Amino acid sequence: MIQISKTIKQERLRRGMTQEALAEYLNTTKTTISKWENTTLYPDITMLPKLAKVFNISVDDLLNYNITMTDEEIKKISISLSKMVNHTSYDEYLSTVRNYYIGHCNEFKFLNSLLGILSNNILYCENETQVKDTTILAHEIVKTTEDNSESIYLKRHAQGYQTLMYMFEGDYSSVIENTPDFDLKIGENATLTLAYLQKENISKAKNVIQTDMYQSLMIYMHDFALMITFGLYSVSIESLESKLYYLNKAFNVDYLYPHLSINCYYQFALYYAKKSDIKAIDYLEKYCRCFNYLVTDFVYQKDEFFDAIEEWLDTLPLGKRLPANYENTLNTIYSKVLENEYFIALDKFESIKNNLLRIYNKKDEG
Repeated sequence: MIQISKTIKQERLRRGMTQEALAEYLNTTKTTISKWENTTLYPDITMLPKLAKVFNISVDDLLNYNITMTDEEIKKISISLSKMVNHTSYDEYLSTVRNYYIGHCNEFKFLNSLLGILSNNILYCENETQVKDTTILAHEIVKTTEDNSESIYLKRHAQGYQTLMYMFEGDYSSVIENTPDFDLKIGENATLTLAYLQKENISKAKNVIQTDMYQSLMIYMHDFALMITFGLYSVSIESLESKLYYLNKAFNVDYLYPHLSINCYYQFALYYAKKSDIKAIDYLEKYCRCFNYLVTDFVYQKDEFFDAIEEWLDTLPLGKRLPANYENTLNTIYSKVLENEYFIALDKFESIKNNLLRIYNKKDEG
């Protein structure tokens, strides 16, 4: 954490200013200045340029800022924050995220990580006030990134998180206004792969093309599950079942993306619960298999086809760990089946119930 409190006091004293004089210039109170200097309160991010101006230094100097955060440090903090929400109050967790933001407001890669954490953990909000506080902080982080980052990719990622925040706020008009209906895919990664091949860098070409395919397949699985869940298809359920079956044959998607496949099997089981106990139970068994993958390894999986995505995984804030709360995800997966009235009425559901419980209890073994 940067020593902004120490810097404010040092610069104020160096210029012979009293706390009252500084407070008057900034249109705030002496008490606020005192709290800044004794670390009980951090200045709002919008106050930093004003402080820098009165001290005649840059914002970076004010923050005593050096780009020292490594990917490993970002990962460590990100994982810690992701776990924190399970073991403390939401308000304390959110305050910690805010302090990290204030302390590292020029670390735009880290800010992207904070946005991801806020998005993943907003489901833990206990009331509308906490939701509002979370989205306000997220929008502030997005604006800081948009106004100051030179990376178009980090800006784009930040804008993506902002769209998620609009969804959490129920502001669907802003989602529609800020997201194009059809985004032209121009194959940038394929072009980059060809460029690496021209440079005879086979390893990088392999990294790039595999990562692009892996992410594209993951997005496809997400969209496929969304299509089934909300009835956005124009073919038969049997046709959808067949597509998922052969997709598994080709790309092993249950193993690679169990957190996505499991939603498809839930919907198939729900469909057949009213038509065929045997088929419903069969899909619930597949659901259990995906659940087992998640409990055992809550990570982005690799296999013999996708064997060169490690470099991409190393760039992610949480590394290969899935960007979702482990405990909350498992609890949701476990309870949504056990509490479903259609499943409870199935013949042989007791075996599914016992299997889910056995798998669920594995989380406490490691």
